Amino acid sequence: MSTISVLMVEPSKRPSIISIENDLSTFENIVNGPLDMQPFFRSPYKIVCNVDNGYELTYGKRKPKESFFIVKHDGDFRSIDRTEAEEVRDHLKEKMKKWK
Repeated sequence: MSTISVLMVEPSKRPSIISIENDLSTFENIVNGPLDMQPFFRSPYKIVCNVDNGYELTYGKRKPKESFFIVKHDGDFRSIDRTEAEEVRDHLKEKMKKWK
């Protein structure tokens, strides 16, 4: 099994880059249930989250209660490098200021 680097966002913690297994069961364990994938920032970045949280993370203003991660996806999941993670993190910080 291969690993990918993602920007992990956990409740009450700072976003961080981690390596995870690139498989569905690992993704579901992280987000605590079935997956949803929403566009984020610009292509090819996606938010991978619990199906119950996808809409709110993308369009809402409510602080997420579950972990989610940001990854590149263009048909396949691909790692985010440090430079990309910094750019994504800056955009995420602006979005997080609007969450209640």
